[in-house]
Amino acid sequence: MRFKFVHAADLHLDTPFRGVPADSGLLSIFQQATFRAFSRIVDLCLREHVAFLLLAGDLFDAKDRSVRARLALRRELDRLHVAGIQTFIVHGNHDPLSGDTGALGLPESVKVFGSEWEEVEVRREGRLLCRVQGVSYPEVEVRENLSARFRRTAPDFTVGLLHANLGGVEGHANYAPCTVEELSARGLDYWALGHVHTRAEYTLAGGAVAVYPGNPQGRHVNEPGERGCVLVEVEEGRTRRRFVAVDQVRWHRLEVGLTGLGSLDGLVAAVTEQVDASCPDALDGHAVRLTLTGRGPLHRELSGPDALTQLEADLREQLALRHPPVLLESLRDASRPELDLEAVRLAGGFSGTLLAEAEALVAQPEALEALWREDAELRALGQRLRRLGVEVLDAPRPELVEQASVQVVEQLNEEDVA
Repeated sequence: MRFKFVHAADLHLDTPFRGVPADSGLLSIFQQATFRAFSRIVDLCLREHVAFLLLAGDLFDAKDRSVRARLALRRELDRLHVAGIQTFIVHGNHDPLSGDTGALGLPESVKVFGSEWEEVEVRREGRLLCRVQGVSYPEVEVRENLSARFRRTAPDFTVGLLHANLGGVEGHANYAPCTVEELSARGLDYWALGHVHTRAEYTLAGGAVAVYPGNPQGRHVNEPGERGCVLVEVEEGRTRRRFVAVDQVRWHRLEVGLTGLGSLDGLVAAVTEQVDASCPDALDGHAVRLTLTGRGPLHRELSGPDALTQLEADLREQLALRHPPVLLESLRDASRPELDLEAVRLAGGFSGTLLAEAEALVAQPEALEALWREDAELRALGQRLRRLGVEVLDAPRPELVEQASVQVVEQLNEEDVA
């Protein structure tokens, strides 16, 4: 039997997007982003004629669901209901069952799993397609390994719908903790997981899989890159999975190097070029954290009083006017002072001598090779590093010797300044 379903999680409808200035003109774009991402998930279900949609917890951003979020959920699930597509839901730590006031009903095609494990048969035209099992959080904190409640009851394709922390992923509360081995032991075919916002797949025993689709809409700069859901096609008990991006606002961490830039105009142009290359036009908007890196004369310019703040304000204003608009989340300076290598050579001392020796070896490759052959300690060090799994060159490369010497001098220079 062949059928398809969509697996999504962590919608966080009506997330507040803290840090987006209310007067930036972009706030409304961000406020609509979670709703538009969910609408695109429903569009995908309709377009692909799936049998059902799985929502693996944290549909809402807070236990006290906003009226706007509940109404939006109802509208989208109505669209699926009209098309004959079922929806299966479990609630997680952000939207536990205890937060449901019961003031808004859902279509008959929607199954919300309660706080006790349950299995539901999925049928199409009277034929059994598969089985879906699930359990919701009754309260915010669930420390029990909920996966232990799941079990295979029949040979039919079986899905486990669960909001859990698989393998103790850092950065996420360790709710409903479980391991790959524990999921494998339950004998299910597909674990539709939620809670972890980064996309991930785990291979289980017998060809089964556990999947985190990630959240469909990044909420802050620590959730960068494309976000979406997973389209799953089942045939003969096996799955083919395809990630589909649905995010409407995308977060980015971008770096712009100061090396080779001699003017503020050049820096602004470099920022514009980087933003153009990283921020596609198809979305409603973007949010960017910019970090300045490398060495150059502009480092001194930007070290002046309020210089970086003024540059950040100007860039924020200009980027907001782009189409689609770009929110500058922050501008950070990780650049370093320009290093005059010629002055270092003329000054002598250890740094000058190191540069001179490196240049001599580069100019005489045969001398470098001889040093490599004759220095037993150097060869022994290379062998020890290889045993530790460190990749070591079998022969010296002059350009690497020169690069290494410059890096040492740069480090010494920074320590002197500090």
